[in-house]
Amino acid sequence: MADAKVPFWQRATGPLRRQAARFPFERAILMGLAAVVGLYGGIAAGLFATAIRFVQLVVFRGAEVASSLFGNGRVAWLRLFRTRLGAAHWHLEFVALAALLLIAAAALDAVGAKRLPMFEVHRIRAVALAAALGLSLYYPLLLMRTFNGTFHETAGGLYAMLLQAPRWTWVLGPAAGALLAALIVRLSPESGGHGVVEVIEAVHKRAPIKGRVALWKSLAAGLVIGSGGSAGREGPVVHLGGAVASSLSRFLALPRSETSILLGAGAGAGIAASFQAPLAGSLFALEIVLADFDVRRFAPVVLACVTAVATSRALLGGGSELRPVAWSLKHPSEIAVYLLLGVVAGLCGLIYIRVIHGAEERLGRVPLRPELRAALGGLLVGGVGLLAPRVLGTGIETMNAALAGKLAFGALVLALGCKLIATSFTLGSGSPGGSFFPAVFIGAMLGGAFGQLAHAALPGIASSPGAYAAVGMGAVVAGATLAPLTGVLMMFELTGSYQIVLPLLVACGIAAAVVQGILGGSIYTIGARRRGVQVSRGGAALSDLSVAQALDPVLPLPADLPYEDLVRIVGPTHHAAFPVMDGTALAGIVSVREIRQALLNPTVDRTSIARSFAHHAETLLPDDDLGTAVQRLSQAGVAEAVVVDGEGRPIGVVTREAILETWRRATLPG
Repeated sequence: MADAKVPFWQRATGPLRRQAARFPFERAILMGLAAVVGLYGGIAAGLFATAIRFVQLVVFRGAEVASSLFGNGRVAWLRLFRTRLGAAHWHLEFVALAALLLIAAAALDAVGAKRLPMFEVHRIRAVALAAALGLSLYYPLLLMRTFNGTFHETAGGLYAMLLQAPRWTWVLGPAAGALLAALIVRLSPESGGHGVVEVIEAVHKRAPIKGRVALWKSLAAGLVIGSGGSAGREGPVVHLGGAVASSLSRFLALPRSETSILLGAGAGAGIAASFQAPLAGSLFALEIVLADFDVRRFAPVVLACVTAVATSRALLGGGSELRPVAWSLKHPSEIAVYLLLGVVAGLCGLIYIRVIHGAEERLGRVPLRPELRAALGGLLVGGVGLLAPRVLGTGIETMNAALAGKLAFGALVLALGCKLIATSFTLGSGSPGGSFFPAVFIGAMLGGAFGQLAHAALPGIASSPGAYAAVGMGAVVAGATLAPLTGVLMMFELTGSYQIVLPLLVACGIAAAVVQGILGGSIYTIGARRRGVQVSRGGAALSDLSVAQALDPVLPLPADLPYEDLVRIVGPTHHAAFPVMDGTALAGIVSVREIRQALLNPTVDRTSIARSFAHHAETLLPDDDLGTAVQRLSQAGVAEAVVVDGEGRPIGVVTREAILETWRRATLPG
């Protein structure tokens, strides 16, 4: 009888309302936020690429730009600009959609949470406002693209511009761009760096990414790359995507687990939009940034990457800037050739990591102000450009030439070596920019050169050099990042050929195995270790931590230090050991525990010097992982080792106790 008094519509909708009450609202909000982050990732990739082209026009075609804007050609240019604006695709549906979102947000605000208790109105409103703002960013992008299109451009991109520009701009352009970027970094010191490592730090160290820092980084990196600096444009886009995710997460007070998912989605969206490769962007986020293939993370990351690619294609038009490559297996024995290419690509990736990090360490010690150091790096890049102008900028047109098999063997080898040097000068001198795209360039040159050798040696087995260039791109990326699936899927999407997956799987897997076996880390994980960030898969492990994290920085002692002075130093110290130097050579290491025990031994010669108490010292590098350190200490039967820099100079010691304490801190919750 009680049910009879309840209106029919309430009885009918009761199960639906109960289901809605149990609906995973947090999950729905997360998916909506992932779509918004993907929207911003697609817009950011377009804005950044357009800004780079604008800088290229100003630097290498400044006379034409100045004449069009301020000289005799001003009237004709204004007429052309108006014509292009009238012919542009304004996509008024974006205005309509943004308006609908704003109306929906206002309506939700008017209704309030009291009438919709099952939904968190403020979160829905925030998602709608963020999406509307993202859609409105299309119009500044349209204006900038239209402006760039009013100047004479050739199909050759930056390389063609360089051939028509004065040679002095090849040298002074990168230096000026690096100097201006360094001044921006001086205003915002956090805006330096590659971009990807900062997002990894935000995920694993729970450090927020500030939106203004991402904007400054993008501006600085645009100046560097647009003026000819050798860096990747994906790094700032990844950082921007992470900044949007971090800002939304903080505003909505999302749980830590959902924040990390959004950060990974933002990073993946940046890669996906930069390369027009949603699958590769998704795997990049899961393999590299999140280091976790949990199925709960998969859907938001994929949604963000698909949204980013759909946005960039709808707003920018077209697909990938890299040309497709056709491939077919000519002979089953060719797989062995690709296996050898994987080994060579792995060694190349290893060299790339060592050179980039070595340049950062050595150039960082140059006694110059950061701005002058960056300008010096840009000047050196320009000098390399005089030898091989193809290495300036991102080099997309050169990669396309390699994929088409249009470059001679000597040109490929020259571009490979010069790109490695130019990238080390750019990133090593502190200029912001990505390290992913240069690895793709180096892989294309390596693969193209390897393919020409293979085709000459085995004409009946090896396929075209262009196919080897495509596989080389994926293999070097897989080796440098230790992300073989990302390398495979990226080249599969860029080439549009399913058949090429077979050699890609072989080459990328071998390349990643070579780098992992020799170096034990990728260009990102090693960079993260230097920032004190643990990147673990399924829990902390010693191999995920670096010697630098357990380092006890201590000054060395001279080998001829008298016993009395040694006792005065050792007595009150909290250090466990000291390196002993004989001039500039490492003479050994003294254990504080052993020295203190010697104080109680009356037979010890009080006229001894520090060398008498030293024993053979095991040496480690700061980038070595703690698993390697423990193994070396155990094999030598000692409790401490000396940590040296790249030139063999001691910078401190590491002990078993410090290694265990570092691991304990890394495994603490939070």
